[in-house]
Amino acid sequence: MKLTRRTLLKSSAASALMMLTGCGGDSSDPLGLPGNLPGTGPITRVAVHPAIGIARVGNSPDEFFVAPELPGTQPDPGSSFKDAAGFLKRQAVRFRLFGYDAQGRVVREITADDAAIEWTVELANHKAEWYDFEMAMDIPEAVSVEKRNSGVTDRASLRVEPGSRTVSAESPTASFDDGQFQNQTVYLGELQMEPDGQLLVLGGRGRSISPSATQLVTFGNNDGWVDDISDGPVRATVKLGEQVFEADPAWAVVAPPNYGPGLETDFRTLYDVIGQVMLDLGFVSRREVSFNADILPLFTRMAGLEWVNQGVFERYGWGSPEPLADPDFLARLNDPSPQNEAFRREWFARFRDPLFADFQLDLTTIPPIYGDAVAIPPDSARDYIAVTQFQYNALSRWAAGDFLSDFDPGLGALLETVEQVPLQLLPAALDRGALEPCLGDAFHPGCEATWPVRVSHMWSGPYRLKLRTGPEPDFGDVLTPGVAVAADGPLNGNQPGSVTRWMAVPWQTDTVSCRSGYDQTLDPFLPTFWAARVPNHVLSEEDYQTVMNQALPLADRQAAFANRQQFFRGLGPLHQVQILQDMVDRWFKLGLVASRPGPDDPAFPPVMKVETERDLP
Repeated sequence: MKLTRRTLLKSSAASALMMLTGCGGDSSDPLGLPGNLPGTGPITRVAVHPAIGIARVGNSPDEFFVAPELPGTQPDPGSSFKDAAGFLKRQAVRFRLFGYDAQGRVVREITADDAAIEWTVELANHKAEWYDFEMAMDIPEAVSVEKRNSGVTDRASLRVEPGSRTVSAESPTASFDDGQFQNQTVYLGELQMEPDGQLLVLGGRGRSISPSATQLVTFGNNDGWVDDISDGPVRATVKLGEQVFEADPAWAVVAPPNYGPGLETDFRTLYDVIGQVMLDLGFVSRREVSFNADILPLFTRMAGLEWVNQGVFERYGWGSPEPLADPDFLARLNDPSPQNEAFRREWFARFRDPLFADFQLDLTTIPPIYGDAVAIPPDSARDYIAVTQFQYNALSRWAAGDFLSDFDPGLGALLETVEQVPLQLLPAALDRGALEPCLGDAFHPGCEATWPVRVSHMWSGPYRLKLRTGPEPDFGDVLTPGVAVAADGPLNGNQPGSVTRWMAVPWQTDTVSCRSGYDQTLDPFLPTFWAARVPNHVLSEEDYQTVMNQALPLADRQAAFANRQQFFRGLGPLHQVQILQDMVDRWFKLGLVASRPGPDDPAFPPVMKVETERDLP
């Protein structure tokens, strides 16, 4: 039998992966894969995957867990996300090596069993030496910005640059432990080469300091401060027999903690945003619209925010007037018949147009999430985000009935380990698995990365950042939007520290400041910022236990289920400086929203996302 795309989609493991990665293996494959069959020829190129890997800070001295490697999976920290002393475990990121043949097909994963491997990584933190963040600089509302710490003439003292570290089988560990910020040591992380030759990159401890004891005053630009967020290239030299390969390098980004690990994704992900750039550059190709891959996530991701924002819970969650994850509702969305077209078009009209031609700021428009040009009250169409252009086009084709009706409620739950993934799909799955848990919305500035990922000259290939060759010019005391996005500007290639330098300093002040429902006359809970990673309102452990106690009256259990708590309760009052310092001091004591089983009761969801491990009063 000929293995067509449709017949391949009927196989269990491959089907699940293709829905999660969006890949179909033919010439229209959106991930640029050359085919479904592995390469058989000699290896002519080696590449590191994931192309961008995300580590996260934590202050546990010894314990960590590995970031999710596959799309649709959650991190596995073992028994808890905190150690026995209550310190948060770090999230490490694992990098692997793959050999490709001359046709670009994957031949095999390269391990220490058949190669001599040497990894070299260079992490840096350039936040304090860079420019202020005011808003994204690739939008019409952008403004010019001045340098942070403009009164400091020794600009090198503001850069944490411990230099590169190399590990191999003979010397498998190394630490970035001697970087300096104004004569204070800043630890940025470490490397661990595993026995099979894979590499683990761990970041800092979540420590933010001010050697000059400067008071924190704002969400994004606190002069005199440094944190231990970082980023940089991940290189590998691989000796296979008599051949020596310099692998296509990847990039490690060390980000703040994920306070919502029970939610696989946000509404719009970093993979979605970068994927649009890949499509625009021609690195990936268009394909037919799949309901399961393209349409379904836009509804289920929105519904998933019910566990971290009360406004979404009341509008789109369990028992709401429009429960977006209801199987019957989703089945109707999957109906391509002409008789169902009016229903599909009604929902298509609810999604905000990414061209922002109209002032679509009604909270019935999807998504109710703040955008890049945040103003209270809103004065720009970009005050709220939209889906990407690819997603909007897919929605348009879906509304017209031009889509593959392939809804399967069980699809996507079949692949949990790398070993289950067909070799030829694994590198692309790793690339997506690393980026999909990251925020792709509200680049103000964001969580893991921000607006520069939308700029085409940042990239050298599919999901792979371009390295800068030679020293970076000085762009002056003031950075204008025109210079920021110019082809010869600061985004023309990357160097250690260049991805995270656009982010807030320190990270804690931004995390605690960007919440939800700033205009109470509009809605007390919406729009929201980054609820999937920084929750707004949560189901507490106490209320969850009430829900699970079937000896209690149903009304009491339902009241407990509907009772959502403020995530940041226990820290200083919002809009006061004290909460900024509280967050710097006690960030690791906040809870984490994790998956828990629901009761065997149709009145409640079978799986719940519950605030756990909270150590604040």
